[in-house]
Amino acid sequence: MRLSPRTTPETPYRQGTTPMAKRTLMRRTAIGLGAALLALSGTALSASTAAAVQQRAAVPDGEYCGPQESFYGSGQYTYGQTQACLEFTFDRPAIKIKLSEVQYYWGGAWYYATADYPARVRVAGEVNIGTQGWNYDVSGSQGASTGSLSAHAPSGFDGGCGTYSVTMTYHQNGPYWTDASRDIDSGQRTYSINVPCS
Repeated sequence: MRLSPRTTPETPYRQGTTPMAKRTLMRRTAIGLGAALLALSGTALSASTAAAVQQRAAVPDGEYCGPQESFYGSGQYTYGQTQACLEFTFDRPAIKIKLSEVQYYWGGAWYYATADYPARVRVAGEVNIGTQGWNYDVSGSQGASTGSLSAHAPSGFDGGCGTYSVTMTYHQNGPYWTDASRDIDSGQRTYSINVPCS
């Protein structure tokens, strides 16, 4: 009896299941997944950028202020009132410290600051909302009874509407009395300033 040569039955590979086809399929799947993740991250990035722009746009232009406070220097020879405000415009927000009633006492009467007898003012602190914030430190000469000092938020600050925590330390030298013993030093003050949404 003659045996016929042994035949190997043809393995019925399904499409894409040969070793070479499997590698190609895995490579295509990885490339497809990578492209999908890249597209999703791009969508998330543009959505977060759009949300930040919307958040900034959600604040109506204007000033939003904490309470006005009054301070006397040592011996009550100097006086000033301050108010911490947040100012929103089309640009980026700013801290604005309003000054009023800047005066000195001499000869039994109170006099307003003038160009001849100015007050030297320095204000420093922080502005915070959520996880964002910035430090400010502004100074200037105040040669009138009213005025203001301001500093813009750094570029990239995306704060919008909500409750801001603002700290402020106010220092005033003068008017007229320039020796440090009569200076105003407020110590650190903290204010909550509500900024409404549009």
